[in-house]
Amino acid sequence: MSDGMGFVAKTRLIAGKDLRIEGRAREVLPAMVTFVLAVMLLLAFSLPPGSRVEERVRFLPGSVSVADVLSGFLWVTVLFAGLIGFARTFELEREESALDVLLLVPLDRSGLFLAKAVVNLAFLLVVQVLTIPLFVVLFGLDLGARWAPMALVIVLVDLGFVGLGTLFAAVSARARSRELLLPVLALPALVPIFIAGTELTADIFLGASFQTLAERGWFVVLIAFDAIFGIVGALAFDFVLE
Repeated sequence: MSDGMGFVAKTRLIAGKDLRIEGRAREVLPAMVTFVLAVMLLLAFSLPPGSRVEERVRFLPGSVSVADVLSGFLWVTVLFAGLIGFARTFELEREESALDVLLLVPLDRSGLFLAKAVVNLAFLLVVQVLTIPLFVVLFGLDLGARWAPMALVIVLVDLGFVGLGTLFAAVSARARSRELLLPVLALPALVPIFIAGTELTADIFLGASFQTLAERGWFVVLIAFDAIFGIVGALAFDFVLE
């Protein structure tokens, strides 16, 4: 990798390397997709047949709408599928001290963070593109013209999820039990963004317009979360790796 190459070019090369390896090995994506499909099929039998999104179901200490339940189903599934993929972010670099070699690349650590985050985001988006339409069909949802705000919510949640997940994947990269350590570290910090995603998605399932969604404070939570943890992740990545 030439020193004369720019920041973007080097970042693109590192991200492309990981994507090519996954394209050949197919280790991460099949595991994530299989997990999501299995969970969705199981959840499809958890609600009474013919349930409508506006109906309410008993849930201690009160009741919630079916839309809230379905939204929770969706994002919990995405959460754990994403953690499966993030746990393998530095799997290749752990072999034969390849991580130490990667750190010798003449590239700012924020570029390495960005490359790994882009790869994780690509994996997550592929899983969602393949499985969310199936989720809509399985649960009889009719989004109609609301696919655009749904896509916006998905992207905002994914950006924050990937930024924080990639950072904690680096924290746990050298640990033997990294698959267990990563969820323990990441889950408490991810609570706000997934609550926001669940609330906004439930509103979309109930037919809320984009203007109605924009008036809710959850959009501000998502944007603030993405900005804060994107910056923190890039700045803290050097310290974490060292």
